[in-house]
Amino acid sequence: MELVETLRFRLHIEQGERWRLKQARFDARPIANHTWAMRKLGYSKTEITKRIKPTENEFVKNNAQAVVWKACDAYDGYEAALEKWRNSDNRDDLPKPQPPSTDSWGAFPLVMNYKEGYNLTIRNDGRIGFRVSPQPYKKVTGFLRGREHDLNRVQTALTSEELSVGRGEVVYREGVYYLHVPIKKTVELDPAEDADSIIAIDINERNITTTVLDRTSRETLAQLTIDYGQVKQKRQRYYDIKRRCQEHDKHHVVNTIGNHVENYTEWTLHRLSSVIEHYIEWYPNSVVVFESLEGIRNDMDYGSYMNRRLHKLPFYEIERQVTYKAHRHGTPVKQVQSLYNSQRCACCGELGSRNRGRFTCRNTECDLEQDHSDRNASVNAAIRCIALLEEGNDSHSVADNYRPRKTPPQVRVRRVGSGRHTAASGCVDVNRPASSREIASQGALTAI
Repeated sequence: MELVETLRFRLHIEQGERWRLKQARFDARPIANHTWAMRKLGYSKTEITKRIKPTENEFVKNNAQAVVWKACDAYDGYEAALEKWRNSDNRDDLPKPQPPSTDSWGAFPLVMNYKEGYNLTIRNDGRIGFRVSPQPYKKVTGFLRGREHDLNRVQTALTSEELSVGRGEVVYREGVYYLHVPIKKTVELDPAEDADSIIAIDINERNITTTVLDRTSRETLAQLTIDYGQVKQKRQRYYDIKRRCQEHDKHHVVNTIGNHVENYTEWTLHRLSSVIEHYIEWYPNSVVVFESLEGIRNDMDYGSYMNRRLHKLPFYEIERQVTYKAHRHGTPVKQVQSLYNSQRCACCGELGSRNRGRFTCRNTECDLEQDHSDRNASVNAAIRCIALLEEGNDSHSVADNYRPRKTPPQVRVRRVGSGRHTAASGCVDVNRPASSREIASQGALTAI
């Protein structure tokens, strides 16, 4: 399979007029609008590309073709979402997907093919130089700024045959121009049936819990709980601010706030997924398992106020980021059923009780008690994955044959996804891998 990883860099412009980037983004908007209108009428991508011909002095021909492709992909995504909505059993309770508006104006990402609309080179000073052609015969040059790891990835892509650079985009956020560079790599995933350990991930509205379970002995090798409730709090706070700004027609402030919240959410989720990626590196022959999120939003009905807060949580974005980082290491990803995972005991399978997040098994012979019910749920997901790999069935009745019959270690390691908390708060930044005496004694976790 081909894995595409998009890296974002800040453009440090040394030569060329900055305003040409802005003009090209505004010139791309009518091309996208025209594409959506023609796509709605049934035109193919090739037919649209032939019909849309910008004037020579306004837009690079190859860039116009790339904008058409991106606009077609966006419309095809809308068609897929619409088809899914039509086939949904709860169609009346779900918002109907809306097509891209051909009446909207403003900027559109400047999409460019590699070595046509833009080019990257390794300069003599070791930096990654860029050349962007926003208009015919007009160039903007400079070098990229970004994380050292991402810059090294681009250098590898420019010098090796295993990686390649794809179609890039110039976007503008909060006064800064960024270049999105996709890195393509062909990866071969390890067979899930041969995995030695299971990395189960449980996602809810406040935290992510990860459990590493040995497939043979069913012993808990490591557990980690990461709190990302700050994302929900920040979204709610800025929702109230945006609503007041809209009432006073301060729409430019609304756009700025929206970009800020989007950047903060993306930044937090990348930090979360990077921590989970450590487990994939520590347990190379493993399989990552998620609870199926199908219909998760349909099950949330706590009133309009709570529904709005919960339905905007980035469940699928977390899974998407972890999935592509797992595939980057050749690790397969599976999904299992989520029904009763947090209510049933991971050791005996009996229903238990939850009190303020604490799980207690009602079976007197088991008497399992966990300081966090999501830890119990992640173990259940791992057990279901073992049953799925062994017998092709992840139901609880089949999973009962693979339960560990042993209480997971009482290790509570909670970390904060945003990294904004201090040591006095009792939470730890996710920049450092989690460790505890019991888990570290197994040699699985190391301190950095």
